[in-house]
Amino acid sequence: MQLSTQFNPIPQMNAETSKRDKILEKIATAIELKMEDSSSRTIADMLQNQISTMSQGLMNANDGVAIMQIAGGTLNSLSEQTQTLNDLSVRYNSATLNDSQKQGLQNEFSRTVDAMQQSIETASFNGKALFGSSSTFSLGESAISSSIPALSPSTLSIDNQAGIQSYRDSLAQAGSDIGSTTNSLVSASNALLNQLTATSAAKSQISDTDMAKAMKDFQQNNLILNASQLAAAHQNNVVRQNIARLLG
Repeated sequence: MQLSTQFNPIPQMNAETSKRDKILEKIATAIELKMEDSSSRTIADMLQNQISTMSQGLMNANDGVAIMQIAGGTLNSLSEQTQTLNDLSVRYNSATLNDSQKQGLQNEFSRTVDAMQQSIETASFNGKALFGSSSTFSLGESAISSSIPALSPSTLSIDNQAGIQSYRDSLAQAGSDIGSTTNSLVSASNALLNQLTATSAAKSQISDTDMAKAMKDFQQNNLILNASQLAAAHQNNVVRQNIARLLG
């Protein structure tokens, strides 16, 4: 299936994020009790504290997955453009080319490097630049840290194929790290969701709030949001590839 370059998943992402956070807020603040005795309230308060912590951890995990998806999409685009740089370098180093032909290849090489640098500089989440930054996602009792290197291609030269290969290796390593972090965040998110469901069910036994429906609504909105985030990452790739082709 191909996504049209006119499709903009951002409004849906914003809408689903708002819905998801409202449901989590409802889950995190529901404290009405069926029983008035102090022991029931103590237990309910303890469960509610756990629910609040896990709810925030789940939001942090989902934000982390979104960040990794955007960074991963940018890396895929950079990898494709690095292949273009390598192809240009191979042609440039041919002894059969004259100065004019080499200058043309040099100009195309520079335009591609500029497009890659722009992709790196514009990759962001909630206004925060992703490349060259570190983040720690608090998941309640645990935390997952990530670091995305700057990976600037500005020092690459058309007559240095070894440098281009080294840059490609750096992209591959960064992609592997991002994939590993994404898997950890998804695993943590699933574990938190299971814990949150179980704890909410336990609390619902002494609470007036119907947690089962709230959790079902949350799971549905979370699935829609994840799909929108994937679409956004894919859309970034499509747009950047189109820009690169136009510049070429």
